Amino acid sequence: MDDKYDKASGKTATAELDHHPPDRHTDAGLGMFERVNDLVGTKPIGTAPAIGGALEQEVDVDRLPGIVGVDRIRFTEEDDRYWRENHGNRHYANPASNYEEYQPAYQYGTDAAHQYQGRTWDDVQGDLERGWDRARGGSSLAWENVKDAARAAWDRVERALPGDADHDGR
Repeated sequence: MDDKYDKASGKTATAELDHHPPDRHTDAGLGMFERVNDLVGTKPIGTAPAIGGALEQEVDVDRLPGIVGVDRIRFTEEDDRYWRENHGNRHYANPASNYEEYQPAYQYGTDAAHQYQGRTWDDVQGDLERGWDRARGGSSLAWENVKDAARAAWDRVERALPGDADHDGR
């Protein structure tokens, strides 16, 4: 115990150490993780160890779809919906092939536009052609048949970025 005398008030204050600090437990944010899981899904892709006791997990990036070495997959459900609805109107869409044959090319072009932001399509097109066999997933289409779809996805991403990110005037 530590007594302090206050001359102004004429009172003595006593301070004691509390060996039982108050419970600082809170229910603030309750349901937050459920809301996040509803929005992004529950498939583990690695977590920050400091978030709510979540466990950090190893991720084998090479087993994820998209471009090998891309840190994040940028092709969203919104992108998929857009291309599914608009694919049939494109000049390169072969009526004998369905959207699912072209979907990996849309994903590939979207992911590449983010990965190679600031570079031109012409600069990376050769790399993308060489990587198509690994990125094609279940598509049976050759690069020659899907490169326009990949380019369309690339251009769509670029239009969403401020300015002309790859300086090609598109």
